[in-house]
Amino acid sequence: MSVSYIEINRSALRHNLRVIRSHLPAHVDCTAVVKADAYGHGASEAMRIALEEGYNSAAVARVEEGVALRKDGFTCPVFTLGLPLPEEAETAVKYDLIVPVDDTVELEPFEEAAEGQGKILEVWLPIDTGMNRIGTHPEDVEGFLEKLKKYPHIHIHGTFTHMAKADIHDKTTARKQLEKFEEALSHMPQRLEKGFIISAANSAGVLDMPESWYNLARPGIILYGPHPSDEMDNMWDLEYPMRLISHITHVQVLRKGEAIGYGGTYVAEEDMRTATIPIGYADGFHRALSNKGSVLVNGKRHRIIGRICMDQMMIAAGDDVQVGDEVVLLGRQGDEVIYPEEIAAIVNTIPHEVMCGLKRVPRIYVDE
Repeated sequence: MSVSYIEINRSALRHNLRVIRSHLPAHVDCTAVVKADAYGHGASEAMRIALEEGYNSAAVARVEEGVALRKDGFTCPVFTLGLPLPEEAETAVKYDLIVPVDDTVELEPFEEAAEGQGKILEVWLPIDTGMNRIGTHPEDVEGFLEKLKKYPHIHIHGTFTHMAKADIHDKTTARKQLEKFEEALSHMPQRLEKGFIISAANSAGVLDMPESWYNLARPGIILYGPHPSDEMDNMWDLEYPMRLISHITHVQVLRKGEAIGYGGTYVAEEDMRTATIPIGYADGFHRALSNKGSVLVNGKRHRIIGRICMDQMMIAAGDDVQVGDEVVLLGRQGDEVIYPEEIAAIVNTIPHEVMCGLKRVPRIYVDE
């Protein structure tokens, strides 16, 4: 086993999937958002558990992520959330992905790919209700639907939008976005068809806005423990499946007045023990935690001292810290916990980035 690794607790992930599913009525299906390798948790393993817990589809960011799921044997519907490029048309059709198209997408390559492979390409229509990222504006939906009629091998499977400010107390903007979504829906006769997907609920919508549920919810970050923000009206009993683990490789005495690490940013005020951990910013552990963050050893917090290096970092070590001791940089050890929200607050980001950034470290899966 690697000296540093990420431990994913399947039981915690399963718990979250069940909690979320239990809060939604039976007529609202759930897609598991497993983009970015399931926010660092492993897309295939997360998707396998999600299907066991009644989720009916996967949502990913890009075509290549959908292809990876297909190659891992998943046959469920796979939605992509980002617009595809024309050169991805053949692949999207080959792997039966449901891709978004708006009125800026060049449709001919997708029609030609579907016709050439003897298939119908399923698409869903992103509606720009205020996120201003992708999507057709509500007033342009009718014209775009007319245009789509010219492409017999492209079938409209559904529609979706994304709320930009559903994760704050004041839901005014989010509700205005839903009003615009309703305007777009009014131009879609397909909305009355059985099986037509209508989706607006991201994690914040799932938690706080039942009016956004429609018939397909898209929980993302809440599958993995964190809430979208601390302003949510509803905070559910979610668990954190991820632990980032390493081990002490070196212990020494740093003498009074000596500096440690690049730039000598930490100077010992007295003789002290320090320990080295073989993990650094190349593993996705933020360099901004230098001289600010902490880790857990033997169930106790130890300060990070000096600058975090590419592959190693140093901590202030108590007398009980020894070479080989387990170090938890994210997650629980004993009664102490370092949450992704804690790290995110220090480095001025969100827990999503904290978890997604841990790419080099291998994953192992446990059931506890």
